[in-house]
Amino acid sequence: MAIVEVDKAERVYCAQPGCHHTVYKAIHVVREDDRFLVLGSTCFLKRFGSLTALGKAQHWGGNGKVLTSEERALLAENTQALLARFEAEEARLREEAEQKLQRLREELARRSLPTQAPAAAPFQISGMRGMSLRGSFPWSWMMPGSSVAAFKLRDGSGWLRVQHKDRRQFIVPWPSFEGWEESLPPVVGRANLEVGGYEVGHVVDAIAYLRAHATGEKITGVWSDVTGLLGVVSS
Repeated sequence: MAIVEVDKAERVYCAQPGCHHTVYKAIHVVREDDRFLVLGSTCFLKRFGSLTALGKAQHWGGNGKVLTSEERALLAENTQALLARFEAEEARLREEAEQKLQRLREELARRSLPTQAPAAAPFQISGMRGMSLRGSFPWSWMMPGSSVAAFKLRDGSGWLRVQHKDRRQFIVPWPSFEGWEESLPPVVGRANLEVGGYEVGHVVDAIAYLRAHATGEKITGVWSDVTGLLGVVSS
């Protein structure tokens, strides 16, 4: 159901029979039949055979949400109520994101921008034309002479809009990470595991979503600009 973390001073007991250890990092909250279990990662592995045996955690993407003291008390005393709180908070955040996205769409509509890039021509974002590419871009399938739009999101992940040689647009994680294909909503596109990114349907909607969740953006033809924004070292 979730993977959470508590302050070391507020660590909790693992519920695995025979285990008398306390845990505070990577606490797995599992629903088994009609009961909830709080397990350390070692006991989770022993009980289910693999840390990925139950798939991705339903709440917070399995990213190890740090609990407040109040939430820690619920974890120990009323786990179901804690999960209900998670669900309500996630629903609120989704609603806020949708409202922000809708405002961005309305702003784009007021500016009379197209809702989708023409199929016969590469999608252009203001500032792309006339750029010369410098540095080694890591995708052999990338359209020669095209530029990228890089976005640094609030969760720390980096994403780039990259054009394929066949003129399709992709939103690609950089650097790539495990579980990227479940990180972004359908408004961005459909995960294409062969390419390693989301194949975009409506480019403007995808860009609007990324902008709504970004702390930084860069449209560039220079690879060092990308690594500078996303905080990764160029290979």
